[in-house]
Order: sequence, then C-alpha cells, then structure tokens
Amino acid sequence: MTAGVPRPIATRRAISAPHLVVGAGLLMVIAQVTFRAWVLYPSWFYLDDYNLLRDATASRLSTDYLMEPYNGHLMPGGRFLADFVAGSGQLNWSLAATLVVILQALASVSCLWMLTTLFGSRRGILFLLALYLTCAVTIPAMMWWAAAVNQLPLQIAFFLASGAWVRYLRGRRLRWLAATILALALGLAFWEKSVLILPVLALLAPVYFASGSLLSRLGGVGRRYWPAWLAGATLGATYSWFYLAQVEQPIGQTSLSQVGSLAQTMIGAGFASGVVGGPWTWAEAPRPAAYAAPPPWAQHLAWVVIVMVVLYGCLRRVRTLRAWVLLSGYLAVLVILLAGGRIDAFGPTIGLEYRYLTDAVPIVVLCLGLAYLPLDGAVDSSRPRVTPLLVQPISPVAALALMVMVTGSGVVSSWQYAHIWQTSNASEQYLRTLSQDARAYGAIDVADTVVPDEVMSSLNAPRNTVRLFAPLVTGAMSFPTTSATLAVVGADGGIRRAAIQPGVTSQPGPRPDCGWLVRATGRTIPLNGEAFPWTWWVRIGYLAASDSSISVTAGDVTIETTINAGLHELFVKVDGSFDEIRLSGLEPGATMCVDRIEVGQPVPGGALP
Repeated sequence: MTAGVPRPIATRRAISAPHLVVGAGLLMVIAQVTFRAWVLYPSWFYLDDYNLLRDATASRLSTDYLMEPYNGHLMPGGRFLADFVAGSGQLNWSLAATLVVILQALASVSCLWMLTTLFGSRRGILFLLALYLTCAVTIPAMMWWAAAVNQLPLQIAFFLASGAWVRYLRGRRLRWLAATILALALGLAFWEKSVLILPVLALLAPVYFASGSLLSRLGGVGRRYWPAWLAGATLGATYSWFYLAQVEQPIGQTSLSQVGSLAQTMIGAGFASGVVGGPWTWAEAPRPAAYAAPPPWAQHLAWVVIVMVVLYGCLRRVRTLRAWVLLSGYLAVLVILLAGGRIDAFGPTIGLEYRYLTDAVPIVVLCLGLAYLPLDGAVDSSRPRVTPLLVQPISPVAALALMVMVTGSGVVSSWQYAHIWQTSNASEQYLRTLSQDARAYGAIDVADTVVPDEVMSSLNAPRNTVRLFAPLVTGAMSFPTTSATLAVVGADGGIRRAAIQPGVTSQPGPRPDCGWLVRATGRTIPLNGEAFPWTWWVRIGYLAASDSSISVTAGDVTIETTINAGLHELFVKVDGSFDEIRLSGLEPGATMCVDRIEVGQPVPGGALP
C-alpha cells in the first residue's frame, strides 16, 4: 500500500497544474478588463460614433438599416449595437462603454481559450496572454467606440475560429467545423476585414497538420479536410461577392514609393515599437485620436528585441520560421489595404494610427505560440532542436524580466493614450453644453451652421452641421428658412441669439424716422453691394403697425412668412446672388418701416431672452 501512495499525489499535481495556469490566466483577464473599464468609462463618443448614432436615431431597426454600408464598411452587427445604444436615451455613454467592456472581456477570455486549445495549459501561454492583454496597439480601437464595435468582435472571431479550427483538424469532427464557420460569420457581421481570418486558418492545415513536399501537403489536407475547404470557400466567396457588389470602395492611386513609406512608418515604427511595450510617446494631433510617436532610439531598440526573439527561436528550435512568414504575410496585407484606401488622404503617417494594426496583435500572439510552443496534435509542429545551435538558454528569470518590462511598458503606453482621449475630446463638452442649453430653452429656431472641426472634422462634410447633431440631444430644435427669433449654436455648444455678420447691407432709407416705408404695394430696397452666389441669411429690422403676411424676394428666391406688430426682426434664409431685397404681399392697410437689412452668415450674438 505504501508503495502506491506517491501515485495519486503525482496525479493530483498533474491535474492541478493546468488548473493553476487557467486560473492565473483568468485573473490576468480580470485585471486587464478592470484596467480598461477604468480608462474607458471617463471617455466619450467621437466622430464616427455620432454618425452611427444619428443613423440609428433617424432609422427604424430593419434589414435595410443594418445592411446600409458606412464609410466603406459593411457592419450590420455594429449598426445593431448603435441602434441599441441610441434607443436607450440621448448619448448614453455608460451603456456604450459597458458594451465595449463586455466585448473586451469576451475577446480576452477567447484568447485564453485559444491558447489552451492550441498549446495546452502550460505556463508558456501566460506570456502570450500577457502580451495580448497589455499591448498598447489595441487600446486606440477600444477607446474609439465606432472602432471597438468593429475590432473587438473581429478579435473574438479570430480566437474562437482558430481554436475551433485546430480542434477540427485534430479529429475532423464536424461540430468544430461548424463552430469555425459560425465564428467567422460573427466576425463578418461586424467587420469585413474578418475575411482575412480565412487564409490564416487555411495555412495552418498544410503547414502544421501535414508533412512532406508542398504538393503532398496540399493534396493530403485537400482530401482529408474537403468539407472544410468547401465550407470556407463558399463563405469567403459569397461574402466577398456581396460586399464588393454592395459597398463602394474608396480606392485611390498609390505608387510603390508611397507603399514603401507607409510600410516604414506602419511596420518599421508603429508595429515594432507597439509589440514590445511601446510606443511610449504619442503625437496628440489630431486629438483625441493620437498617433504613435516612438522616439528613433526606441524604434531601434524595438527591432533589436524582435530580432533577438526570432533568432533565439531559430537557434533553439526547429520549424519556427514558418510562423514568422505567416506574420510577415499578414502585415504585408495590412500595408497594402491601408495604402489602397487611406494614404492618398492622409499620407504615410496614417501608418502610425494603431486602429489599422489592431488585428495584427492576435496574429502576433498566435505566431509566437507556433514558434515557441508545441502545437498539440500537429504532425509538423515546432520543437526543440536535438542539438541546439545556441547551447546556453535564456534563464527563466531573464525571460520573466523581459516579459514584465514589455507588459508593464504596454500598460503605461495604454494609460498615456487613454489620458489623451479622456482630456482632449472637445466634442464631449460641446455636446454636454448643447444638451444643457437645449433643455433650458425648449422649442427653438436655430440656424444650421457647421460645428467646430475638433467636434466633427470637415472631412466628414456634409455630416458636420448642427442640424445633424441636434437630434442626438434634443427633439425640440427646428431649422426653418424663416424665423422671428433665430438662435445660433456657438463653438462651445452654447445656444445664443443669432446675429448676422454682414457681407452687404441695405442702403440708408429716405425717411429719417422710418428708413424704408413698405406698404401693401411692396417695396424694393437696394443693397450697397451684390451678394455672390451662396447660401445667405437675411436679417430685416422693422417696425410694423400690425401683424401681417409678407413675401421676401432675393434674386430668384421668394419666401412667404409673417411679421408681428411692433419693433422686431425677421430672419430669412435664401440662396443665390442678388443686390436688392423686395418686400411685398402685406395685407391691405398694413405698413412697416425697415431700418436696416443685413445679408451674411449667422454668428452667436447675446444671450437669448
């Protein structure tokens, strides 16, 4: 009996070790989600967030609404979440942020599941998990809500599809193939870029689950896993056909030199520094969507670390380069996609915007695992060399110290970015002030003007006007073509009495005590110049003997409106070119004195009465 005592103890230790790894991984996930919730909740909506919420406010939930492309993206899942947030109240950031936190938690747990599925519950996966959880490359796409509802579902889909796919490759059980297809469909419902997961999965089969020459590998996996190729090809081809048919692509002319410059900034500076804990510093313009700005010395140091990681793996293990080829290919695709769609408008510096590199981080985690850990069930996995080319291995303490530095630095870089987002988003205060004043004044006539560029970039025109922002905070604003009490929203979001910054004005009237006397027969009032073709607001200051209808004609435009007895002003919106204003259509017996006519653009004046 005593001889058998150690056996159950050893068994318990073998069983408990994986549980400890998974438990530690879950604690790391909880810590990451807590940190990201802490930096996210004080944030706010920005740019595309407002467009998505406005679309949701103006539309009913329907298939047409969900499938409506947005800025080159097909994102029914994102539109569904936007409808959910918009329907909960005016600019409900708490709900929007909570959805992002939930998505981040699902992505992090999915990453842990993928790692344990592919590589087993060994301690090495905790290093990979830590890299994903702390990498600052993923923080911009989480802080920006519109990006988060695209990118986090893609990450979830990647991790789930990778884990399910490897389980299918091991045993050819159709339920895991179905799980893979469902995971891919989930990603495609939120972002078309999820289609890039398909070639990654397709490469895993011949590279790691087959042996021999290239032709024998392809032939073997083709015969062995033909249901998967049929399902994957059908999904990829059907989605790609539908996407290309429905979504207009903003593809510009790009030269090879531009692609080279973009690769240098995107991969050479942004990616390299980001995956080793950077970028350490951020370029705060445009705020709050800061770009990575790693110092030159830090970029060089990052590449030293990357080369050392790749070289050490090659010297200590076999079959590691294939993982780096997979990563390099994916990065090349990201550069090509960005060069084709954005470089014309923004130049090579757009490569330092981490939102275009976020989906590379899950690939980095996968490829590091493929290079340094055995892929369970694979017939051609990475493994230690029988005779290492580097005899002296890195000590566990040194490896742990490197990982602590990388992950700790990633947390600091993430916090730096989040702080910029929390403190530099001008749209938050603008919308809060607008909402507060809208509640205070109730129903009000407002001139439709352009919002400040820091609230909504002019690149988004014509989606950058007060008329389109107002429904997000109030339903009481009207934007008429004529009004007796016109208001203007100022640069701070405050509602003020409208004044006209005149371009041209009326000539002085002939009556000292009246200016221009207008009777039922009408009167033409000359201006001191010609208004060039544009959209203008005309302010008419008048004294009327009684209420009356009136017609205001400027050039080819005639506006029918009313005047009120007493001393008032009338605002009329017109289009075109003109050098006189004709007032006519007064009721019989009605008269009015016009003191001054101003033609120009509305600007904030004094406080509203």
